Amino acid sequence: MSTLDEIGKAVRVRRTEMGLTQDLLARLSGLSRSTVNTVENRSIANLSIAKAVALLESIGLSMNVNVNAARSSSRKNAPPSRSAMERAAATASISYGQAMTAKQLQVAFLTGEAPPRIRPHLQVMLDEAPVSLLAKVVDEIHAEKSISRAQVWSQMRKLAHELQCYRLLWQ
Repeated sequence: MSTLDEIGKAVRVRRTEMGLTQDLLARLSGLSRSTVNTVENRSIANLSIAKAVALLESIGLSMNVNVNAARSSSRKNAPPSRSAMERAAATASISYGQAMTAKQLQVAFLTGEAPPRIRPHLQVMLDEAPVSLLAKVVDEIHAEKSISRAQVWSQMRKLAHELQCYRLLWQ
């Protein structure tokens, strides 16, 4: 399978999970709907790296270049990092006196309900957190709770509408 085939498959899967149309993905990435369509259908003959990166980053994906597997082994000795849920909760709590916890964030995304105390935190996070972080949160919930990624994205979208988030991603 070629890299363009892998990109096309990954884009279609993620876009569908997120509940986005090809048109909205095109607007988010700055590409045409036709380009998004040909990438997803794996019928594109050539795609510049800049366009591929724009498309992937708009839905929280990225490309990796693996130069040497031995170099990555040095990361195995690094201390464990915080979970995506913890990072997202902390990111959304920076401007507020009382922080939102990772558990509160998870419950909001599982239920689609935002308790009044964390509504401002959620609004900031849904409007401003990198899509890649949101995608990691979705992956974490999927892995821990066996809930479909599409369902978690749907709950995020519901919350974003309820909180009147302005980000194009939530339209």
